[in-house]
Amino acid sequence: MSNYTVEVPDGQERGIRIECDEHGESEEFQPGYRSVAFHCDGCGFELEITLHDLHEWRDLGEMC
Repeated sequence: MSNYTVEVPDGQERGIRIECDEHGESEEFQPGYRSVAFHCDGCGFELEITLHDLHEWRDLGEMC
């Protein structure tokens, strides 16, 4: 199975960059996407990545 690199730049508005290390295919997703799907033609796999920012996490009890 191939290895993939997922990068999330520092900063307030963060996009997601995914690259297949074996085939060199990559895609950069603009800020605002929390879930993205990356497909590598060389591998034949599609990865679904979901970004959760722990600094924005709140206990559901706080929302009441």
